[in-house]
Amino acid sequence: MSVDGEPLLASIFEERAEYLSKDELSEWTAVTQADRATLSKLKGPGAKLLIGPRGSGKSTLLRQAYFEIQDEGKHLPIYVNYSKSLALEPLFHKTANALQLFRQWVLLKIALGAAQSLKECQRGVPEGLAEMTSNASAYIKQMEAGAVVDFPDNYTTPTELLHALQAWTEEAGLKRCVLLLDDAAHAFSSEQQREFFEIFRELRSRTIAPKAAVYPGITSYSANFHVGHEAELVECWYRPDGEDYLTVMREIVSRRIPQTLLRRLKGRDELIDYLALASFGLPRGFLVMLSQLLGVEEDESHNPTRSLADKAIADHASSVRQIFSSLAEKLPRYRRFVELGSVLERGSIRQLQTFNSGRSSRSKATVIAYPEPIDSKLSRMVSMLEYAGIIRDAHTVSRGVKGVFQRYTIHYALLVESNALGLGRSFSVTDIISALSTRDAHAFSRVSPSALLGSDYADRCTLDLLPCQNCGAPRFSEDAQFCMKCGRQLRSASIYEELIQTPIEKLPLTEKKLNGLLHHTAIRTVNDVLMDEENVQIRRVPHIGPVWSSRIRRYAEEFVSV
Repeated sequence: MSVDGEPLLASIFEERAEYLSKDELSEWTAVTQADRATLSKLKGPGAKLLIGPRGSGKSTLLRQAYFEIQDEGKHLPIYVNYSKSLALEPLFHKTANALQLFRQWVLLKIALGAAQSLKECQRGVPEGLAEMTSNASAYIKQMEAGAVVDFPDNYTTPTELLHALQAWTEEAGLKRCVLLLDDAAHAFSSEQQREFFEIFRELRSRTIAPKAAVYPGITSYSANFHVGHEAELVECWYRPDGEDYLTVMREIVSRRIPQTLLRRLKGRDELIDYLALASFGLPRGFLVMLSQLLGVEEDESHNPTRSLADKAIADHASSVRQIFSSLAEKLPRYRRFVELGSVLERGSIRQLQTFNSGRSSRSKATVIAYPEPIDSKLSRMVSMLEYAGIIRDAHTVSRGVKGVFQRYTIHYALLVESNALGLGRSFSVTDIISALSTRDAHAFSRVSPSALLGSDYADRCTLDLLPCQNCGAPRFSEDAQFCMKCGRQLRSASIYEELIQTPIEKLPLTEKKLNGLLHHTAIRTVNDVLMDEENVQIRRVPHIGPVWSSRIRRYAEEFVSV
């Protein structure tokens, strides 16, 4: 849809690449030299894991690779999105064969992706593939709705699918099959994750090249899966301290923003750079802040100002923290890790604030350093902060007799929002840009985690496991099947069923959209959004059309995945 020849504004600011068409992705995406190297690995042979925090552009690269492979016409690309995986999690509490059903779901989605890709490449769908996928869509839909189903008539195994993929690729006259598995592994419960990586291992051959998008920190690999050996790790995250960073982000603006809005940004290049740096190399966050700066989110067009940019950055900082804190609900066994992680993050920012106070703009630090060795509990905590994009690994450095330190860069929006750059009470946008762009790359502040968390943090950083439902005795491990005191079988609560009862206030909705839903519909929980077939209730809200109603549903779907 378009208005006066321009694309509908809300669709322009769609942050998730999996919902963009081939033309939109090509027209709106800026590809860097680093992206080209990553795309080459995604399109080439061998197993790869594309790792990065939320909003770092993993889906964009996978979709870009998919379309480029199709256009080149030499290989068969198969794109599969597993974002609804957590909807299958309740099955693990209802049926003994949940793992086998989950395996079928993973494999059948790949088969459906193969059929779709062959059709898009204008190649025939082999009879065996047509037979395998004849009832696959209905089966997958039932499972994602939480229904307990029987095994499909065309039950398959990873080995059988591997051989079939090789045959279908050869029959189509193509050399290699590339599996591009989006929202993979990180979106599953730990039991599902381990099973997924067993499947991933088995779907490798000389002519089958699997690639999967994963998050740092929360992905559980199977006992037989060794990262680096089984699959190469490929980083996906723009570096805000890179030489061409601002150039790339400006190109995103020029490609994505229509002329009607670009005219309003004329002469305000410093605000674009301000938001680009505050996004910390995460394109999704950059787009959200841009839309807020221009008034698109609330359908109120206005001229961009410094105060609006400051508010967009503050809201983005809050959103990043919310992503991290939500892990306490989505991964309840790590609740205490999340609580202490928040303390670590805020304490590290205060440490940088003190360090930067009185230093010149060219010697500001955005990096915190913890002394090696880092224990396993702190490592888990830090990895979860990486998942949310709050910190980024800046590698180790040796300071001779002072020791070896593991460095982490703190999200720029958090530093700006808390004035941790030590710029004083009154500073300009140019001052912030200069401090972040021309800072001393070797400057960092050292601090011991125990100084921020307390010397007993390791004792407090324990798994939060449900006690026995029969006698109340604590569990001794998350893998325990029976109570050590009464001998009864232990049950686990369904994370998915708890998440769908979350109030809609937890979704990243603008104030007007939220109030509209509360006043004009009966929608109160995430489940209410998911159960609103065809978005009938949501569309009753004034000023919510097809684009925004779809976006609200996507927010709900994303909330119930990790």
